[in-house]
Amino acid sequence: MVFHSTARRLPTWRKAALVLLACTVLCPATLGFAQSTTQTQATPTARPLTSADPFLGQNDLSVIDPDSASRQPKAPVATDTVTTGSTRPQSNPGEAIPEDGDQAIEPVDTRENTFETTVDGGENATIDDGTPSGIRIGTLTLRPSISQTLNHESKTFPGGSTSRNYLTTGIRGTLTSDWSRHALTVTGDGAYQRNLGGSSAGEEPSANIAADLRLDLGDGTQANLTAGYAFSREDTNDPNAVSGASVQGGEHIFTAGASVERNVGILKALAALDLSRTVYTDAKGVNGQAISLADRDRYGANIRGRLGYELSPALIPFLEVTAGLTNYDQSRDNTGYERSSQSYGAKVGAQMDLGEKLKGEAAVGYLRKGYDDSRLSAIDALTTDGNIVWSPQRGTDVSFGLRTTIEDFAGGSRGGWISRQFTTGLTQQLRSDLVARLTAGIERRSYLTSSLNDETEYVAGAGLTWSINRYLDLTTDIAYEVTPVTDNRTWRIGAGLILKR
Repeated sequence: MVFHSTARRLPTWRKAALVLLACTVLCPATLGFAQSTTQTQATPTARPLTSADPFLGQNDLSVIDPDSASRQPKAPVATDTVTTGSTRPQSNPGEAIPEDGDQAIEPVDTRENTFETTVDGGENATIDDGTPSGIRIGTLTLRPSISQTLNHESKTFPGGSTSRNYLTTGIRGTLTSDWSRHALTVTGDGAYQRNLGGSSAGEEPSANIAADLRLDLGDGTQANLTAGYAFSREDTNDPNAVSGASVQGGEHIFTAGASVERNVGILKALAALDLSRTVYTDAKGVNGQAISLADRDRYGANIRGRLGYELSPALIPFLEVTAGLTNYDQSRDNTGYERSSQSYGAKVGAQMDLGEKLKGEAAVGYLRKGYDDSRLSAIDALTTDGNIVWSPQRGTDVSFGLRTTIEDFAGGSRGGWISRQFTTGLTQQLRSDLVARLTAGIERRSYLTSSLNDETEYVAGAGLTWSINRYLDLTTDIAYEVTPVTDNRTWRIGAGLILKR
């Protein structure tokens, strides 16, 4: 090993000190100015130097050339969670940590990149409920159906019993509009019965059609124009049925009406006019002779007004008043009585609308009917009317109906009777393609005379509908009717197919 003397090492240290001093003087001034005067002394662990100023660089007022590299945007510094804080945090301790908003919960009008539906429908895809699409006729849609059922009916009464097997052909249809303003709805159904065996006794054809045109007049005003027609044969259990007739008379009813409804703040007003025309066809006796019922042909008119107070959109109490008249074509019937009449009444109730859960209205009131013939006593009645649909759970619907009317006798010294009806029904969807039905009803007839006993008629029924596919259903039904006072009982059972479009 070679050792140098102390005199030789001194010039070498002097040269190194001069080089270090020159580098310090020639270093750029900007680096020296940026150096903080409060820097801590370096420790033997060589920890990186940091500034104690939490707002370092935010108040830098030095003049910088616009074209210099320092004015160009810098890439963000990736912060390593393991380091000891070499970069300044984005928020101060104790403050809320900002988070990016979730587009799915922001208001639609503030989104910069709104959701777009996909080619196959995306979030706005239409759900197919399995019902037929119908037939398009311009801006109208027709949904027709035709049914064919095989039925058996059995009747028992104090004088004996009868039974028959028959086919029923039914036609039903609904025509609805697809307009941006106003709406038209037309519904119709009909049934034709044909006995198996040649006899026409007991056949009960029926038809019904109703049209409703809604006119949106604006400013909270809506008008409705209605028209309808109905045909049915008088039931043998009806008090006006012809005794001993092989075929009861047919009843044709023509109706027309107009109503205007206006909303003024929380008040809802309704005014309506209803017109009717009733025509009877001849009944047929046992030996085939015609029995005229022309003395029962009549006109009818009825006006009603309703005023409601909207406590909330779900509950609207109302007051309704009615007035009507009935004018027979013949001033006197075949028994010599004048049966033209006038009626008036009032009722109070409430209209409810809780969406799919509960909807309908119910009311109680008073009704009076007086006749032109002073020998016929006027009839007064307390009334209960309503129609409510309740859905306790999805797929289950329960309906309730109440109705009170005053009906006219066809002849004799009695003016009429009071009819009170209560009906209920249950519809349960057992499966997606299977629906069960239960129905029940009670009708109470009060004749207000000692010569006739009051009657109560009970009705019960059940049915199943199996949807084979979109266009074909299989149905089965059974019904039972009984009137204890007259001891009349009727059983009906049937099954068939319904073709829909």
